[in-house]
Amino acid sequence: MEIFESLLSKRGLILQKIAEELLFIEMNDRIPSVGKFSEKFNVGRGTVQTALKYLEKSGCIKLEARGHLGTFLRMKEIPQLFKYCGAERLTGVMPLPYSKKYEGLASGLTSEFEKNHLNLSIAFMRGAKLRLEEVSKGRYDFALVSKFSAAEAVKQDPQLSIALSFGKNSYVSKHAIFFSDKGKNEINNGMKVGIDNFSTDQKILLNAEVNKKEVEFVELNYMHLLQHLRAKTIDATIWNIDEVDCEMYHTRPLTSEIAKKEEAKIGEAVCVIRKENIKTEFILQHLVLNEITKIQALVEKGVFIPKY
Repeated sequence: MEIFESLLSKRGLILQKIAEELLFIEMNDRIPSVGKFSEKFNVGRGTVQTALKYLEKSGCIKLEARGHLGTFLRMKEIPQLFKYCGAERLTGVMPLPYSKKYEGLASGLTSEFEKNHLNLSIAFMRGAKLRLEEVSKGRYDFALVSKFSAAEAVKQDPQLSIALSFGKNSYVSKHAIFFSDKGKNEINNGMKVGIDNFSTDQKILLNAEVNKKEVEFVELNYMHLLQHLRAKTIDATIWNIDEVDCEMYHTRPLTSEIAKKEEAKIGEAVCVIRKENIKTEFILQHLVLNEITKIQALVEKGVFIPKY
């Protein structure tokens, strides 16, 4: 049995810590001395030397000792280091996959993780507010939300940060006002307006469109809003038009200048992490963004079967 076979053993935990240190050291830079590693992790020099030799033998790294100049990192196999630093599996939480755009992002992320020999577990949850709270509590490594929701969350919780942005219209394409009555073209006083308070994006757009009008907000699950619209239990709501058959609904473009301005940020998907989660940040930024968005586009066109 290999000495570091169990990463939960004491020596295994030291291996994880050293692998993580090396993950953030640039190629051809000097690594900390055995003595510094030993002091930092409160272990014997022999344990540190054995860990470094193990990582070299497994093909994770290549070191060059240069006498009094120190030891330099000449090669590192990042996917292998991910494995040994205990980051071989990440957990993310995304919106419910009701659109090809979301299925495309999930598929693109899964593909990139597989290329790096990493495992990705994805959970799906309605409401950016709820997803971000779960990341803040440490239950997930990252949450996929709109850039607008992320910016609002970072204002409230400085421990959160945006680790990866996917670009324009990667989250949603466009929003519109949906009416139950074909004779209506704007939100008026007395209307019942469907709102999901857990959806930061929809909430900001609705508040901008309603402005100071006296309406009755009806709290509903975002996924049920169109059903309530068809049942005429609400008079209006805001929804994104991705994959919605607009001929089935009476829709009008957003009219509020504030709503139009914020929609640009709402359209972009981002990954939010806890700032202290530097391994997750490193992994996400190591992914090839163009490959993710390429798969997303193929899923949207129907030429790539979703896989996540």
